[in-house]
Amino acid sequence: MTTGIVIVVHAPLGAAMRECASHVMGNLDGMLAIHDIQPEDRPDDLAPDVLKDILGQDHGAGVLVLTDLIGATPANISKRAVADAQAQGIQCCVLAGLNTPMLLLSLIHISEPTRQAEI
Repeated sequence: MTTGIVIVVHAPLGAAMRECASHVMGNLDGMLAIHDIQPEDRPDDLAPDVLKDILGQDHGAGVLVLTDLIGATPANISKRAVADAQAQGIQCCVLAGLNTPMLLLSLIHISEPTRQAEI
């Protein structure tokens, strides 16, 4: 079982993060899904696509959805898709503030199950 990773960020950050991580770690085929959100994109239109990738990335240990800015369109899309996935019984969460070390650590620890924070 591995933790799935879905990245939902302002374009072109997702593609750039994948390139950077590939440079450091090698081939990442199938290890993550990327959504580069364009200025004209609407949350209602893209949340179903992100949900589809969350479901596709669920390999039994949950899915981590990484986004850049809290309150921005990519984060709102992520929150909506994660809520829909959780309603279907998928263990997943959104983490904002995506940066290179965060992505690399997520990929390194991909074989560990996702844990929900207790508040």
